[in-house]
Formats: sequence, C-alpha cells, structure tokens
Amino acid sequence: MKGFRIATLLVFAVTLGLSAQTKAPLGESEIKGVKRIEFINRSTKKANSDILQENQAQGKKLAEGLKNSDSSTQGGVSIQRIQPGADGKLGADILTINESQSFDHINSVVRILAAYVETSFQYKSSGADTIAQYLVYYNAAHRKDLKFFQSRYSEAVLKQLSADKAGIDTNYRNWSGKTQLVIPIEKNVLKDSGKDITTDELEKDVNKLVKDKEKDPNTKQKMQEEAKKMDSLQTEKLKEEKKILQDKKNEVAKEEKEVQSKKEDLKKKEASEVAKLNELKKDPVKNKVEIEKKTEEIKQIQQETAKTEVQAAKVEEKKEELAKKEEQIAAKEEARKEGGDSTSATTETKKEEAVKEAEKKVEELKTELAEVKEELKKKEEQSDNVINNKILFMKFIKYDADGHYSNELWAIDTTKDDALFKSPYNNICSKDFKEIANQGVLVLGYDGDKVETRKHKLVLLDPDKLAVKKTSQAADIFWRTPMINREDKIYVVEKFQDKYHVARFKNDLTFEARSQEAIEENSEITFFGDKIYVTGKPKEGDKTTIKVFKKEDLSLIKTIAP
Repeated sequence: MKGFRIATLLVFAVTLGLSAQTKAPLGESEIKGVKRIEFINRSTKKANSDILQENQAQGKKLAEGLKNSDSSTQGGVSIQRIQPGADGKLGADILTINESQSFDHINSVVRILAAYVETSFQYKSSGADTIAQYLVYYNAAHRKDLKFFQSRYSEAVLKQLSADKAGIDTNYRNWSGKTQLVIPIEKNVLKDSGKDITTDELEKDVNKLVKDKEKDPNTKQKMQEEAKKMDSLQTEKLKEEKKILQDKKNEVAKEEKEVQSKKEDLKKKEASEVAKLNELKKDPVKNKVEIEKKTEEIKQIQQETAKTEVQAAKVEEKKEELAKKEEQIAAKEEARKEGGDSTSATTETKKEEAVKEAEKKVEELKTELAEVKEELKKKEEQSDNVINNKILFMKFIKYDADGHYSNELWAIDTTKDDALFKSPYNNICSKDFKEIANQGVLVLGYDGDKVETRKHKLVLLDPDKLAVKKTSQAADIFWRTPMINREDKIYVVEKFQDKYHVARFKNDLTFEARSQEAIEENSEITFFGDKIYVTGKPKEGDKTTIKVFKKEDLSLIKTIAP
C-alpha cells in the first residue's frame, strides 16, 4: 500500500529528463543539502488531458494577473511578487496553495509552475518545464529553512515567509495552506518585465551536487549528460542576450538623439521668445497684453524643457543599466570560455576560479570606466542641472528694469514620481545656478524692492529642499557677475567702494580675497595655469584692456592693451 502511495522521484533523475531546455532563468546555487527527495502523492494515476489543460491555463492566468499588479490568484493558487532588493539580494515570486485547493500529484504543481514561467519570463515550454522541476526540488530541499533564505533574499521577501510554510513539503497532505514556494527573481533589463529567474548559480550548484553527493550511478550519469545540455543552453542564452542588448542600445541611442534635438530646439525657441519679450517691454504700457501673452508662452516652453530634462535623465539611466548588463554578459562569457567542459570535476574548479577572475576583471574595468567617465565629464560640455537626483530649472517671473530680472528656482524630484516643487527663496536675479560640491546650489540673490537700491549677494541653497543655507551677507556682488566654481573656490565680480573687483570665496561662502586693482564691471574672466585673465568690456570710445592677476592672491601681474 505504501509503495502504491509513494512515487519516489530522485531529484535530479526527474529534473534531467525535463531539463533539455535549461538555458532558462532559474536562480540560485541552492540545492546543496539535497539527498534523495521522495514526493508522496495522493495518486500515481497519469493525469488526463483535462487536468493537463487546467494546470497549464492556471499557470498562464497567474502570470497574466501579475502584469498590472504585484499579486495574482487563480483556482486556489496565489502568487505574490516581491521586487529584488536595492542591496543586490534576490526578490521572489512566492506561490501559495490555499487550504481549499488540493492536488493529487506533484506534477500538477510542476505544470502550473512551467506555464507560469513560460508566460512570465519568456521561455520556451521545454525550458520552462526544466525550470519548474528545479523550483520544486529547490523548495523541497530548503523546506522550513529560513536561515537559508535569509542569506540570499531581500528583507521584504523574508517578511512574507513563515518558518512552518517556507518551501514545499514532500507529502501532499502538507501542501494545502502550508506552502510558500519561492521563485527567485532578479533584475534583467533585457526582459519585457525587467525581471528574470537566474540560471547561473543553479547550474553551478547542481553540477557540484551531482559530482560530490549523488550516489545513484544512473542518476549521476543522466545528470552529467544533462549538464552538457545545460552548458549548451547557457552559451546560447548569452548569444541571444548579446543580440537583444545591441538592439536595445540602438533604440536608446536613437531616443537620446531625439531628446537632445528637442532640447536644442526648445533652447533656441526660448531665446527667440525672450528676445521678443524684451522688445515688447520697451513700451510696457502699449504692449501690456502682448507682454502677458508672451510671458505665458515662455513659461510653457520652460515647462516643456523641464519635461525634456526628465526624459534625458531616464535615457541616461537606461544607458547605465545596459552598460551594467553588458559587463555581466562579458564576465559570464569569459567564465564559460575558460571553464570549458562543465561536466568534469577539475573543470568545475576551473569554472569557479574563472568566475572569480572574471568578476575581478569586471571590477577593474568598472574602476577604469568610472575614471574615464569622470575625465570626459570634465572635458565635455554637458548639462549641470541634475543635482541630488533632482532636475533643476530657472523659471522667469518678471523683468524689473535696466536688465534686472526676478526668477524662481524649480525642481523635479525624480525619486518621487517627478514631483514638482519651488525653492522658498524668491529673490533670485541670476539666470542660472551652480552646483557647489558638498554644499548645495549657488544662485545670485538680492535684498530690497527698488532696483536702484538693491544689494546683491551670493546665496547657497540646500540641495534637498532648496531653502537658504547661507549667504555672502557682507559683500555686494555685481548683479551681472559670472559665478565661477573652480578648485573648491567661487570667483565673482564684487562691487566694493563704488568700484568693481575680482573676489574669491570659499565653497561655504566665506570671503577669502579681493583684487586691489579695480576692473570693468562687465568683464570676462578666464583661467589659465596660475593666472586669471580679466577682459574688460569698456563703454564706447574707451580702450579694451586685459588685466592679468595671480590666482594665488589676486595681485595684479600686468595689464595688456590690444
């Protein structure tokens, strides 16, 4: 009687029979404690076509239910998705069987899993069958072993698992209401859902288990044959991923070009409209209605520009994700190339060493790439308006008089669903802003309502809330000054005793030095080596002069008169 009720399925013998297509994504190196797993089923009777179709439909509908939600239920079986952790730990799709549902044979669970994997993660049916078998045995091997799951899975996954339900029992009596079958998932930018099941760790662990612990000669032989198929499938998967990766890189490059073109068009359009507005403001009374209309048009252009900046940031994020995936593929290729035949004992050791070496090379390449990117960042002209994960932009408010403007600083918080908010500091006259490393955002502000009596100052804003952090209270900064941030110093044109001078501040706006020699207020400042060249813009009829200062103490070296 007992022999009738017990279907003894040697873990890997059955697995191998189905895993001819295991290039699939199935994660983790976790079958280390497996011995012989004997599933006790209610019946050994072969399932009829109705049951087969019912199981397959159930798995497919579970997958479809997850497309727009993090949970799905069909016919007494539920799946909840927990995203991969930010710390690199695995997420999971957790399958549970309700108390009202029962299955006669473990193969029903396998078929549901196979249909689910095929639909959710884009695998061929044969590969999905293999994955389903591995998942069942994986979970049976680690039944109620929370310590095992703690070492691999995110905190969010662990919160959902119970010590008496984790995994799946080998006895059918303990399936209903007592199962939490864990499907390990990770991020994969090449998948439509952005998620995948891992195969690499599983391949390594299963091959090692068969080599070291499997005692049945028939199973051992079958698994070694299956390992060859797995090796072939993994190699083919890498080829497919490389092709998909290149296609996606081409798509992102095209999108980047379109976004950049749009940004340039908006920039030209805004400049043109601002010029028209300035012309209208020469007669504000006559052109009052046109000025209001033109101001609103400029605001709309600025809003569109802000949206385009969000698009640009998302494109850059895609590029970084694809670059990381490319590094992973390269490391895996190198490991497999050096590993050779994965079925021999010596080869397994070589593969492990190859993986470690490849990972080391990837880290070295990452460091080198980061250094190159940093150098390119310094050399290439690029947007500096993304600060602390926020896209900042200056919003024109009004034209005061004699070239003076009042502006507002706005930000789009990309970490909070692109929430838009404004700096509480309203007295901004500069048209641009600067990021000051480890300090905040630098703008030029003012005190006073009347233009002719205003005193201008440097204002450092908190990078998080854009609130005032510190100001250069004692100094009176020229209202059209350039704000130059170099070598942790800030250089500006300062008004001092009715004359204009080059002034230098520390990054925290502490005053540091001022040139004794006066300069023209509308001057261009150029840095070269240990010198500062200040080119004056004299009034009509006056001579142009270039004053050369020593950068160290702002003392005058000489004056050049072209």
